[in-house]
Amino acid sequence: MVFLRGMCMLGRRCFCLLLVLGLALSFAGCKKEASGGHTYDSAADFREEEGELFSDVPTGSYDGHTFTILNARTGSSASRMDTETLEGDTLNTALYLRNSHVEERLDIVIEEVRDTPENVHDLAVAAVLADEDAYGAVWNSASCLSEMAVSGYLVTDRYLSEMDLSKPWWKADRIEEAALAGAQFLFFGDIHLSYYDAHSMVGVNMSLLSDYDGLPDPYALVDSGRWTLDTMLAMMDAVDTDLDGNGEMTWEDLYGTALSSSDVFELLYGAGVRISEEDEAGLPSLAGSTSASFYNIFAKIAEQLYGDNPYVYDVEENAADIMDAAHMFLERHTLFYITDVGSLEEMRDMDDEFGVLPVPKAGEYQKAYVSYLPGDVPALGVPVTGRNLLRTGVILENLAAESYRPGGMRDCYVDSVLSFKYVDDEKSRENLYRIFDSGTIDPAAIYNWGGIVDTLQELTHEPGVFSSRLASIRRAAEAELYDAIQAAEEYR
Repeated sequence: MVFLRGMCMLGRRCFCLLLVLGLALSFAGCKKEASGGHTYDSAADFREEEGELFSDVPTGSYDGHTFTILNARTGSSASRMDTETLEGDTLNTALYLRNSHVEERLDIVIEEVRDTPENVHDLAVAAVLADEDAYGAVWNSASCLSEMAVSGYLVTDRYLSEMDLSKPWWKADRIEEAALAGAQFLFFGDIHLSYYDAHSMVGVNMSLLSDYDGLPDPYALVDSGRWTLDTMLAMMDAVDTDLDGNGEMTWEDLYGTALSSSDVFELLYGAGVRISEEDEAGLPSLAGSTSASFYNIFAKIAEQLYGDNPYVYDVEENAADIMDAAHMFLERHTLFYITDVGSLEEMRDMDDEFGVLPVPKAGEYQKAYVSYLPGDVPALGVPVTGRNLLRTGVILENLAAESYRPGGMRDCYVDSVLSFKYVDDEKSRENLYRIFDSGTIDPAAIYNWGGIVDTLQELTHEPGVFSSRLASIRRAAEAELYDAIQAAEEYR
């Protein structure tokens, strides 16, 4: 995966470069300087033609206040939160424009401190323990920020009243899913585009698919609701081939897919089951992982994908080959690639054409496709040591709204994802809509209570002891879950 382990209006073509060319180049007050020493018109106010959606975005003037963002460094270009130049790709340009617009509108200076996830966590905790207002906002994996949340180091949404979480630039459903006892410590939205990177998907080699007569069009399957786990397995079985004819399947042959044990979660959640569910009181419980439907889906995935079947290349079982799933797909040794959207950056040099599909459903009876967001999905947290949380809320709301602005960060992100070989841009775009609109977050994946995530990964190769292994960790998992809920209620 590309990052830590990592659209409602996505249909527009990015016109960020046209924006840059069309803007005037010498307006005082612009906080950042373009290459060659030029500045540009910030277009700081939201225009009337952009509609009522932006009419109540809060504003203010903060006398050149420096708003410092602490941000975890990931392998994705979408994870950056600041840039000092207009040079580079359209996403970099959009980032430059976004921050400069907000800086001028609010009379602030945005600075980014970027470090490894571990160092970001240590820096954020150290600042809180020292009672220092060092960072206005922290972006790190949800699993890292969850530790800060239950320790009382992050504020909840009730202290950030200027952030209107009902607006489409915030992901209200995901924020609620990650909440504990109604306490919303972790925020997701369009400010940090690695949120989109984290969505699970399936890549398909369309060039390879065309070599096999009789295989269905996966785009048509998705559109009709018939893109299911059984269909994918049948297609995988149809292509596995001993290419060198030596009677032994090695990485040099052709498989349906290549995967590791961590990929089980993309498939489980795609099939509509979850580790945790809300109980009658609205609190998370681990009932999902003990249900018959969860076990049946898990057992099927374990048997069909982790059970030494010839159409699957098990990366962990063949670790000596030093071939990961991405390279197997890149080098035309697999038909499918179970991954996340951020990993598409690795596909830019691929010779074949490929397409983007949602993770398959358990069956046609399942109403919708589901995209799993792992525990390390990038999240926003606001430290409790902030001296002016009203100002923080105003700044974050403006950054989020500016990211959602037509032609802004989000639109440019989608175009950057689709800027290389696809058999059908519009179909891939439609499927990205489906993927982004169907994301789901499970607090059990974020907090890993009792090591339940680790245990399920191990059980992919030992499904026969599923019930006994889960029973052995259940008491510890429920105790940790209870402690987390108690902490959330205390600090909210």
